[in-house]
Amino acid sequence: MLIRSAQKAAQLIRVVGPTSGKARRTGGMSKQVVRRAGISARALASLVLFCAGVWLVPSGIALHFASHDGATGWSHLFMSMHNTASLLFVAAAVVHVKLNWKVLTQYVSARIGEYVRFKRELVIAVLGVSGFVMLVASHALLIP
Repeated sequence: MLIRSAQKAAQLIRVVGPTSGKARRTGGMSKQVVRRAGISARALASLVLFCAGVWLVPSGIALHFASHDGATGWSHLFMSMHNTASLLFVAAAVVHVKLNWKVLTQYVSARIGEYVRFKRELVIAVLGVSGFVMLVASHALLIP
């Protein structure tokens, strides 16, 4: 009996992997679904980052149009939405980088040769995107 329980536990660990939370097995005999109890901080940070990024686009567009109409109530609403989404985005990005720092540094160090190979493209992309953003944003300087 003890050996059978140890085998089931080992099988469960192989399926789930080592976790800090508890894992339990649910389902029938042929289909086994393994669910972890608890919340994954990495998954949560990634999903908050994604959701906040999704909110940034429509709130930024709405803020742009509301600011031209002189509708201070609407522009304040969209500004609040955009600023809140921005703060959540930055906070989630910091947490995401902190939780994945080791993986990110290993990935970058392994791929450094590939980045050097695309040095011209990287310079063109950085200068092109930066120049386009500055060109589009420069219209704000012309508004009295």
